[in-house]
Amino acid sequence: MLLFYTLNVMENKIGKNIAFLRKKRGWTQQDLSEKLHIPRPTLGGYERAYSEPGIEGILKLARIFNVSVEDLIARRLWEGETRVEDMGELKVLAISVNEENKSNIELVEAKAEAGYTESFDDPSYIKQLPRIFLPTLQEGTYRAFEIRGDSMLPMNESDIVVCSFVERIKDVKDGNTYVLVTKEEGVVYKRLKKNERSKKMVLISDNDLYAPYELPYSAIAELWKYESHISFTEPGSAARAWMDSRLESMARDIKHIKSKV
Repeated sequence: MLLFYTLNVMENKIGKNIAFLRKKRGWTQQDLSEKLHIPRPTLGGYERAYSEPGIEGILKLARIFNVSVEDLIARRLWEGETRVEDMGELKVLAISVNEENKSNIELVEAKAEAGYTESFDDPSYIKQLPRIFLPTLQEGTYRAFEIRGDSMLPMNESDIVVCSFVERIKDVKDGNTYVLVTKEEGVVYKRLKKNERSKKMVLISDNDLYAPYELPYSAIAELWKYESHISFTEPGSAARAWMDSRLESMARDIKHIKSKV
C-alpha cells in the first residue's frame, strides 16, 4: 500500500483529486484546511504536489469527501475516471470535467432520457452527452434536462432546466422543484415533499390536471435541484397556456361540486 501510494503521488493523482473534489463542493482551500485542521499553505502544497499527506491525512480526506482511499490515491477523478460518490440513500454520480478542471453542464435531451436512466452512472456515457455553458453559475456540479409534457406549467415542453446535484434525500427542501431520475419513471421534473414516516417522496405537478403521487426513496437514483431554466417560448404565450390550464382546472372543480349538490 505504501509503495502504491508513493508511486501515485509522483503522478500527482492525489493532489489533483484533492483539488477536484474540493472544488466540486464549492470549498476554498481555507474551508478544507479548517476541516482537516491543517494550515492552508500545507493543503496548497498537497494540491500542487510539493508535499504529500500522511496515511492519517489520506484517511481523513477520504472520509470528508466520501470516497474510497483507492479512488483518492489511484484514480484520475478529475477526468471522470470511476467518479463515484457515496450518496447515502441515493446511488452514484458520474461527471465529466473540462480542461480547467471544472464540471461540464451535460444536457439530457428528452430523446436521450431512456439511455440516461440506464447509463447515468457510466462516466463514458456521460462524456458523450452534449454540453451547455452558463458563465453566471457558481462553481458546482450541474446538469441540464429538457422538459417534456405540460405537467409543470408555465414551464413548457422543450424548455431546459439547469439543476445542481443533491447528494442526499435529507437535503431536499419541501416545496422546491427538482429533477428526479428513476428506473421506473424515467426523468421527471416535479415539486417535492418528503414523507419521512413512509420513506416516500410526494411528487406534485404545478398543473392541477395532474394528481400528486408518491415514490419510495429507494426508487430515486439521482436528484437535481432547479437553479435556472432556458425557455424557447414567448413569455405571453406561456402565461396564456398556464391561465388556460387553471381555468380548465377550475371548471372541472365546479362541475364536481355541482354533481355533489
